[in-house]
Amino acid sequence: MSMLTTLIVLSLTFGLPLSPVQAPQAAAVFEQGMPWSDYVASTKQQHDIWVRNAGRDVPAALVERLRKASSGLRLLAVAEDWCTDSVNSVPYLGSLATKAGVDLRIVNSEVGKSFMEAHRTPDGRAATPTIILIRDGKEVAAWSERPVSLQTWFLEMANKIDSSERQQRKLNWYDWNRGEDALKELVALAEQTQK
Repeated sequence: MSMLTTLIVLSLTFGLPLSPVQAPQAAAVFEQGMPWSDYVASTKQQHDIWVRNAGRDVPAALVERLRKASSGLRLLAVAEDWCTDSVNSVPYLGSLATKAGVDLRIVNSEVGKSFMEAHRTPDGRAATPTIILIRDGKEVAAWSERPVSLQTWFLEMANKIDSSERQQRKLNWYDWNRGEDALKELVALAEQTQK
């Protein structure tokens, strides 16, 4: 199996509904989380990027799709303000969730460690951001670190280009994509978990 095929299979697997055994923990941790607007205001590292990305428009079609899939839905993000992946996905999710009327709470990697470990990246790392979808108090799906398209490229280039160049290309891609791929994947997960 090629690395690309493996990544696609793993990504699809990560998006499948999860066992209700995890539900009480997700709901309890959600209650500990910081509301989205408070979190973005409290960021210290990369604050200007958090605010800039949170202020950018998100596609109206995705807002409407999430609104339609929002019954009983809450979102929990495990994020860190210093994390380049968090700052390039979570602010767009915050804007989308706010416009769609879905409650989003943020916890740090210490509080959300068990979620990061349960929903590792395709190459086996516990990473931020990890987004947990909670519906009617139960954890129903998760999304980890980066959109599939970027993650696939990033992992395939690991031994092909210098790490600093790979990092810069990743940041350029994020600035060009403006959260759209991450939002599409997250909205699709929300739609898949509807009753």
